[in-house]
Amino acid sequence: MYNEILNAYSTNQIIQICKYLNKEYNIYEPDEVRWKKIRYAFFKTSENIICDLRKETFSNEFINQLLLKYYVCERVVKYHFIKFLKDSVHDIVAFEMSVGDSRIDICRINGKLCAYEIKTEYDNYDRLESQMKDYFKAFEKVYVIVPIQKVEIVKKYIPAKCGIITYRLNKQDDMIFSYKRTAQENKCDIEFCVKSLSNSDLITMLKMLNIKPFKNKKENLDLLLSITKKKNIWATYKHFLKFKYKEQWIYLKNNFENILPIDCQSFFSSRMDPNILYEKGNGRTAL
Repeated sequence: MYNEILNAYSTNQIIQICKYLNKEYNIYEPDEVRWKKIRYAFFKTSENIICDLRKETFSNEFINQLLLKYYVCERVVKYHFIKFLKDSVHDIVAFEMSVGDSRIDICRINGKLCAYEIKTEYDNYDRLESQMKDYFKAFEKVYVIVPIQKVEIVKKYIPAKCGIITYRLNKQDDMIFSYKRTAQENKCDIEFCVKSLSNSDLITMLKMLNIKPFKNKKENLDLLLSITKKKNIWATYKHFLKFKYKEQWIYLKNNFENILPIDCQSFFSSRMDPNILYEKGNGRTAL
């Protein structure tokens, strides 16, 4: 059924379908809503064939399978890279951490604070230079993850101290990562990092330093900034990040095999039970 449907479309049409479904995909929507989007995307496919497909699979399974096979977007690369990282015992990993005016795709906290920015074959690199300025203020090592054929292009947008990791899919649709250039260690700006924190984060950090916080964000920020001028709190900041993201990361690792690939980041954020989220009316789950 799966191949029968796809055979009616050109490669370019399949990519455009994947692009649309990737943009519209929301794991929290009802199954019926996702099927309406699938019916809209597969404009050549009859209603009867879509109905038959629904008897064989779930909408989120179908979209996952489609993207993994035909559209190596950021979600797909994130899944494979998390799969690559998840067995490291001492690492804590986070998604979409805000620093300055940027959000890093993946942050890895171990002995060092490492940033990983993903650029796929479908992305342009226009914002990469400004992103790099923020990342090098907040992370001790910075890497960009790109398709193997984009290495020379990405070098034009990043400083020499930025590491480069390439990816490619093998015949089994597993992703192979290769370190093409090692990141050089970088000195961070703790004031910049502190200014990127929310009020609740500022309160937690102040408590870690055994200092009574205020309720107001500006007062807490001013207080923490004044401390940075008197003592080195970089170790406390990294400890705070580990504390902030530890439970979410452990939850994702423990449930990794029960989560559909492109849903990893959503489960990291929500920590929802996969059996509940994927549950369907007949009692089966989508996995």
